[in-house]
Amino acid sequence: MDLGLGGKRAIVTGGSRGIGRAVAEVLVGEGATVAICGRTPEHLDSARDALGERCLTAVVDAADHDALGAWATQSAEQMGGLDIVVSNVSALGGVPRSPEGWRKNFEVDVLSTVALVDAALPHLEASDAASIVQIGTITAVEYHGFPGGGFSYGAMKAALVNYMSQLAIDLAPQGIRANTVSPGPIFIEGGSWDRIQRRLPEYYAENVAHQPQGRLGSADEVARVVAFIASPAASWVTGENVVVDGGFTRRHAF
Repeated sequence: MDLGLGGKRAIVTGGSRGIGRAVAEVLVGEGATVAICGRTPEHLDSARDALGERCLTAVVDAADHDALGAWATQSAEQMGGLDIVVSNVSALGGVPRSPEGWRKNFEVDVLSTVALVDAALPHLEASDAASIVQIGTITAVEYHGFPGGGFSYGAMKAALVNYMSQLAIDLAPQGIRANTVSPGPIFIEGGSWDRIQRRLPEYYAENVAHQPQGRLGSADEVARVVAFIASPAASWVTGENVVVDGGFTRRHAF
């Protein structure tokens, strides 16, 4: 299937590693030009070397909402427009169960997405295939617990599912789609589940055993779904929360 991504222009936050990097790789492989941001110059340099001239990079901390919005605007100008926004950054689930932990998840997960979308909208309005994809989590729809973890991660990601649903309705007349893609446990070398495997081997084994296929997912398996949802090939899909978890969740998704 031709996803219709050739010549499209995308921005991906947190695109230097993990799922964000995998999304950027798939989009570039499908012919898109992609601007990515992250906090670590070395990781960004590695991504640019691997992805080539159709990958633009910038050091941006998504917690700095003004800087994030400026980056989105500058990237659209550099690429001559903008078709796809992928909001991927997160404070993740390791923040303490405290007001500070809740505040960090709110600032990094929710408000960074709002700032990103607000800055991107004028450029998306000029696109004939505009799409916003929020990278969520199954924790937003089904709680599995985590030793020592807080509740703010899942709650903030649930808020973003709601936000994408609202955007989908409000922006539909302008031809802009908005969706969430929610991964289950994904193993990435050096990532959170790699650390869990080393530090909490029993908890890791429990989660692997819970997977019907007996393994965790990969970043590439999520990225291919994101690329499809973001692409013109999914032009009639909006306001959805697409779960990519290999059957990890047990809810009946009517």
